[in-house]
Amino acid sequence: MRPDRLVTSERGAVLVQVAIALVGLMALSAFVIDYGVLWASRRQAQNAADAAAMAGAISMGFVDMNDQALARQAAIDVARENNVWGQDPNITAADVTFPACPPGSPGAGSNACIQVDLFRNQQRANPLPTFFGRLTNVTAQGVRATATAEVLYGDSTDCVKPFAIADKWIENRNDQGAPGWTEEDTFERYVPNGSNAGQLYSPADYYEAPGQAGGTYQPNGTGFTRDSTGLGGSDHGRRIVLKAGNPNQAIAPGWYHPVVINPTEGPGGANYRDNIATCDPTVIGPGTVLDVEPGNMIGPTNQGIRDLIAQDPGARWDTSLNGGQGGVAGGCMAMATGGCALSPRLVAIPVFNPDAYDAGRASGRITIEVVKILGFFIEGMQGQDVIGYLTTYPSAPRSGTSTTPGAAFVISIALVR
Repeated sequence: MRPDRLVTSERGAVLVQVAIALVGLMALSAFVIDYGVLWASRRQAQNAADAAAMAGAISMGFVDMNDQALARQAAIDVARENNVWGQDPNITAADVTFPACPPGSPGAGSNACIQVDLFRNQQRANPLPTFFGRLTNVTAQGVRATATAEVLYGDSTDCVKPFAIADKWIENRNDQGAPGWTEEDTFERYVPNGSNAGQLYSPADYYEAPGQAGGTYQPNGTGFTRDSTGLGGSDHGRRIVLKAGNPNQAIAPGWYHPVVINPTEGPGGANYRDNIATCDPTVIGPGTVLDVEPGNMIGPTNQGIRDLIAQDPGARWDTSLNGGQGGVAGGCMAMATGGCALSPRLVAIPVFNPDAYDAGRASGRITIEVVKILGFFIEGMQGQDVIGYLTTYPSAPRSGTSTTPGAAFVISIALVR
């Protein structure tokens, strides 16, 4: 080819344009693919940190608040079960700490929080890969994530079922022959009738409600406690038979009053049945005074319990769980997908002051004064009685005041950061 034609020829021009375009395409690919790997892994790392913090908080709230080693191990185990871009994230015991709860959280400044940090980066020798970034000598990238979960304690909640039972008392009369409080005892403090009606028996059974006693605040009084109904407690998994009571009967463990949960709806069999089978948003807690439903409510009780069990028929109380202490198993909580976080058969029931009730009954007044909330797994019906097991109640607390862990029966776990 003649030299002048070489100067004016356009042959090879497309190759130059393709080369320039390839540089742009590779840069865009590095941005889309490698940066996509980074952000997908960041989301996976955050999910792993969230799950780990929640696992540690569950250990604190439902097993032992003071056993940080157990909570730390629970967090590490769960973190390592959640891969970040196909590999375990790096987490050590030092990455699980127990700082004061951060500002803005429900328990700001308290010691009810656990923080988890985990890594997939160069510093921890498990970096994320790059693909197109290698063309520019970027051979690795990394992510880290942190999460803080808090154990929330409360004394009030919604979704309370209309079975008000008596709190535990100190049994001084031993009317059943066995020492101490048993399911067969009855509360006998005031003479019910005759010329001495309203006066104390001698000896008399004794009940102390939560509150001030001898100048010191007693969060539990003589009754059920969160520790006694939680794992390892003497009342956890206690099988209780709920029998409908009336003002003419002696107060016994499991003896209950059908009560009106929502005063705006008023008494009646239909509302009472619906309160058993569904969740009423009315918040019930210490100090709430409940009206007693008229009548024995046998029919509505059976219908409500039947409808409640139908929502999770596979759930059961398994006495082999938690080292033989028992717990809820099966049902929707055991389903891999489409299940539930909490069986609808694990419910909250109000506990009343037997002393106030008995004293009022002796003078012709009947009041149901709620002093605390208990968790109760409903097993089913036995004739006209409701059968179940005592436990703590995991739910979002609805109390406007802070409650010490020992006094709280309503426990919830929440991510706060």
